[in-house]
Amino acid sequence: MSIERKAISALKWATAAKLVVQIASWAGTLVVVRLLTPEDYGLMAKVSVVCAIAGAIAELGLGAAIVRSVDIARGDLRKIYGVSLLFAASMTISVAAAAPLLARLFQDARLTWPIAGASLQIIVGAAAIIPTALAIRDLSFRSLAKIEMSAGVTTIAATVLLALLGAGVWALVLGTLLGTIARSAGLLTFGERVWPLFSLRGIGEHLKFGLTLVASRVSYFIVVQSDVLIGSAFLSTIEIGRYSMALQLATLPMTKVMGLINEITLPVVARQQGDRSAVCQALLKSIGLISLIAFPVIWGISAVAPELVRALFGPKWLEAVPALTILPLIVPIRMICSVMFTTSLALGNRKLDLRNTIVNFALIPSGFFIGAHWGLVGLSSAWLVSVPLAYSFSVPAVVRFIGIRARDLITECGAPAAAAGVMYAAVAALRLALPEQPAIAALGALSAAGALVYFAVMALISPRHLVTARNFARSLLARDAPKTA
Repeated sequence: MSIERKAISALKWATAAKLVVQIASWAGTLVVVRLLTPEDYGLMAKVSVVCAIAGAIAELGLGAAIVRSVDIARGDLRKIYGVSLLFAASMTISVAAAAPLLARLFQDARLTWPIAGASLQIIVGAAAIIPTALAIRDLSFRSLAKIEMSAGVTTIAATVLLALLGAGVWALVLGTLLGTIARSAGLLTFGERVWPLFSLRGIGEHLKFGLTLVASRVSYFIVVQSDVLIGSAFLSTIEIGRYSMALQLATLPMTKVMGLINEITLPVVARQQGDRSAVCQALLKSIGLISLIAFPVIWGISAVAPELVRALFGPKWLEAVPALTILPLIVPIRMICSVMFTTSLALGNRKLDLRNTIVNFALIPSGFFIGAHWGLVGLSSAWLVSVPLAYSFSVPAVVRFIGIRARDLITECGAPAAAAGVMYAAVAALRLALPEQPAIAALGALSAAGALVYFAVMALISPRHLVTARNFARSLLARDAPKTA
């Protein structure tokens, strides 16, 4: 099977897994969000900050080092596994031991045990690093998709059950931990396994790549989590909960879709490094497809934020509406840049990736610090200023390194953005014209009208995007490989 067909097959199975998990997740979330309080979500947001940063450090970039290696000896895999387990165990113990201090830094003693409990995710996730990396490298997403679906359903089922039992923030902590356990157990059962070998001999190049990458990743996680880190000093736990729920909803397409796209992009581009024109062509096509979907869906969330919160989350979340209106506006740009940054990394430009992260580290948290002085709205608005400012330094260098023209990049993004802007204005105008009605009815009417306007405008200004999407959908639905005689 060609690398293109493998990529399409991988995307098909990964998309199916994400779709099933997301349907179950959102069905459960609609129950959980009415059982728990914004304060519970605020506590979990702070726990997640600690675990995300610690997990990025513990992984050491070794998973990506395996994915990028076209061929790697089994002995080297055993040594990488040994290093990963040792470091993850050390990080788990360190975070658990430091939980009281971390709780004190957040000025909330209630965080001590949730942080300690959630830290177990680090060692549990590390146990499955080898089967995960090998499955991603070989684009074996069929078995991986089934495991992801099982783990996702486990997470949401456990969270709903615990929330019904009145577990509060522990419903979120333990639900996530049980999902991680289910995922690692599935990967160790059905994936390729090795026994750990505790030695560094012969894996210096993998460690070098991983350590370069982990510096970038840790900086990235600190940057993207710095909104909660900094916001916690200015906003109450309840406000942080409202903010985190709005951010979770606004970035949901990015965290779910871009995660799988980047997982596929890294090994695919790494295998095509010698054909830069093919990489550029595939990248532009990907950006066009992402733009076609991301701008209307994510800006649409912003456009219908008042109706969405009233209909699905209930009155206790109404104060999250301003944040949910603001936060989605920058997400499509982040998605497009994410796939470009991953492509640059796959082509071997570690120094550029690190430089971009340093720029983000310098500019984005500064924006959060300034914005947080104006509360929830100020913290949310900081994304609209600091992210474009940071990208103005990093994106031009990435575009030049990959070899795509800025004009081509704008062509792929411009039409969907313009059509989504018209859609946004149409939804705002229709809201003024609609009579008073239940929130769910208004949400349905505005969503349907926005979709019609968007596709009508796209058909008028850029039918090429729609044709490309149609052809891609046909490829996605086709058989994984052609029949042979």
